[in-house]
Amino acid sequence: MNVVPPLLRTSLLAAALTVLWPGPSASAAPVIPPTHVDLVDYPTPQAQWNAFRDLRHRLENDFDDVCADTFCEGEYSDYHSMKLRCSVERVSGRVNSCGWAFAASELQVDPDTGALVTRQPTWLCRFPIGAHTNVEALLASLDGPKPLFQPLPGTGRTVFEALANCLR
Repeated sequence: MNVVPPLLRTSLLAAALTVLWPGPSASAAPVIPPTHVDLVDYPTPQAQWNAFRDLRHRLENDFDDVCADTFCEGEYSDYHSMKLRCSVERVSGRVNSCGWAFAASELQVDPDTGALVTRQPTWLCRFPIGAHTNVEALLASLDGPKPLFQPLPGTGRTVFEALANCLR
């Protein structure tokens, strides 16, 4: 039977507690809130969710309506709208940037091998918005039945024009 001397037993217990139960951190830094948030989370989490979801659906419908006669006539036959996001300065409400992601695909059969040949490009198209545009101005400018063709604040350009330059 092994007997551990009391002094060694106390030292072992102290070492184990140090590893298992760390004390207060000497360098605990305060939590700093982010400087930018997603538009849906301005001014509070999910505050713009309904407005942004509605805008996204209207933009997607506009895109689907014009795709066949415009963007989708090129080298790819299958374009899809993916995700739309805008970054906003948390304190001021100024829109920093908006981007709309797209993907396309083209599949063909290689007549010699029977293999499928695919091309699947992606794009991130940015909205042309003015430097001092806030969330309210952006959403108001795109309110209505055809947001793809509405002039954006600070530039007068439309999302349609941005997509025409982007999806080449």
